[in-house]
Amino acid sequence: MLISKLKLTLMVALLCSGVHSSFGQGAAKEQETKLIAVLTSAAEYNAKADACRELARIGTADAVPALAALLADAKLTHMARYGLEMVPGAAADDALRAALGQLKGLPLVGVIGSIGVRHDEKAVAALVALLKDPDAGVAQAAARALGSIGTPEAVTGLSSLLPGVAAANQLAVCEGLFRAAEELAAKGGNDQAIAIYDTLRKVSAPPHQVLAGAWRGAILTRQKGGVPLLLEAFRSADAGLVAVAGRIAIEMKDPEVSKVLADELTKAPPARQLMLCNVLGKRGDAVVLPSLLGLAKAGTGDKAARVAAIRAAIEIGDAAAAAPLLELFNDPDAEIAQAAATGLVSLQGAAVDAAILKMLDSADPALQVKVLDIVRQRRIVAALPRIQQLMADKNEALAAAAVKSYAELAGGAELTGLLEKLVTASEAAAIGALEKALGSICGAAEQPKGCVPQMVAALAKAGPEAKQALLRTLRVAGGAEALAALRAAVDDSNKDVHTSALRVMSDWKTADAAPVLLALAKTSATPVDKILSLRGYLGMAARKDLPPADRLAICREALPLIQRSDEKLLLLGALGSLANAEALNLIVPYLDDAGVKAETVALVMALAGNRAKDQNVAIARTALQKVVTVAADTPAVVARAQELLKQMENEK
Repeated sequence: MLISKLKLTLMVALLCSGVHSSFGQGAAKEQETKLIAVLTSAAEYNAKADACRELARIGTADAVPALAALLADAKLTHMARYGLEMVPGAAADDALRAALGQLKGLPLVGVIGSIGVRHDEKAVAALVALLKDPDAGVAQAAARALGSIGTPEAVTGLSSLLPGVAAANQLAVCEGLFRAAEELAAKGGNDQAIAIYDTLRKVSAPPHQVLAGAWRGAILTRQKGGVPLLLEAFRSADAGLVAVAGRIAIEMKDPEVSKVLADELTKAPPARQLMLCNVLGKRGDAVVLPSLLGLAKAGTGDKAARVAAIRAAIEIGDAAAAAPLLELFNDPDAEIAQAAATGLVSLQGAAVDAAILKMLDSADPALQVKVLDIVRQRRIVAALPRIQQLMADKNEALAAAAVKSYAELAGGAELTGLLEKLVTASEAAAIGALEKALGSICGAAEQPKGCVPQMVAALAKAGPEAKQALLRTLRVAGGAEALAALRAAVDDSNKDVHTSALRVMSDWKTADAAPVLLALAKTSATPVDKILSLRGYLGMAARKDLPPADRLAICREALPLIQRSDEKLLLLGALGSLANAEALNLIVPYLDDAGVKAETVALVMALAGNRAKDQNVAIARTALQKVVTVAADTPAVVARAQELLKQMENEK
């Protein structure tokens, strides 16, 4: 028995594999016969399910009895219905209708669904009768199936039940009517569909989806004639219906709808204006811009509605909104002005750029600052000449904003023009603005060092003030060529240029300046130059990006040059950051220096206290013993030093 069942399963698998496709109608008929035989045999579930599936593809009226016989089978009813749904001809309809009087429960629910799928108009009377079946599942399935069939008789049956339908079945009956309305509208029966939608609109306390669907269908099916109904929904006191109206309005494609809604905008209360603005923005018709921007300008209007109107105008995206937004850009209400600014950033087109550029000529510096921000965000490169002029403005906030905008918009191509202006500039404000712009451009460049050759060439032509600005900008660019130019400027005959070059070099951001600073510290003729050079050199010793050995070497080189207490403190700070034996050896002698004794004692105590066990024991012990001697006037320090010495007794 097991072997025969296995053979049968394999046979069905082969039949369903598509091998028959190379044969003619005779082969297909033969295959159908074999599949029918499987259904009427004692085959297992899988074999019969596969046979039903294949009969859905090739079955004829001959397969209907075998498939219908399985409708009552709890396990196979679904697959049997799947087969019957696809079989062409009246035989399958007759079998499914016949099963209506024979089945109960889920199998019956399934058969009703299949009748709906096949749109069997002859089943309408039987299905109407089942609308009152005590089994809610059966009644609901009948309602949906009648809707799918969608004949006037089906609609009458559903509509007559609707007023007194049980709450549990109401949604299914409504769904059936929706299906029928869609079916009728698809066949040109708009008036019948509208009648259904209007009926559903009047259902007492309907679920939200029924309310939304009924109004949507009633309005959209009426097409242009649905506009009064749309307005009725918008004016409703029901917030849910107003929201539905908004979604429907977005779907309606006729531009006249936008005009009607724009007219409604002036009459609606603020809360409704918000909804209308949102809808008009999403509809995207430029014809409503005057209404939206008129609302936005209304100084006495609701602020939230004004902002919504601005955002809707922005969403429409027409350049015609630029001029009104520019007017709002200076609105006394900050939120309105910000909304307008956002719109000006996002609106596209050369006409918008031109309108914004005109605003740069305003006599109001605060407004010009705002416009510069818009120019920068829109990347209006054509504004660069005007921005250059504003960089030298006496108003500091405006000049700073101009520098920021210029730096972001300008590139290498503008560097030459800036340098030419800097070389000829004489006013401090103009030079300062140009310096900031140059620094920003060089700092933002992929290769900052690429700016150096042009700046070095400009140095030869620049006056003292401009030269100093260029020297400071060279630090931003960095590199060997910039450093060489600074070293040459140290020898400039102008005292201010000389000092600026030395100050910039002492604050150099890379260690390659260390040898130059050391040489200057050793050879400088004036105390000021020597101090500046030495401070810059000692600053290199504190750089954490240098290897400890290099930093220690800098400290050793500086030792013979250090004389002032502040220089000693710089050295101590650099040595303290190294925290190793060699650094501690260099620190200890300063315990005898009255000018920095207190700072040296504190540093030794910190290094000894934080020292890892068994590290630098001898040097730390010597340093602490020295502290005990020199800090005798500070008992607390002496006690702590002795405590540390005691802890070190067992260390190697």
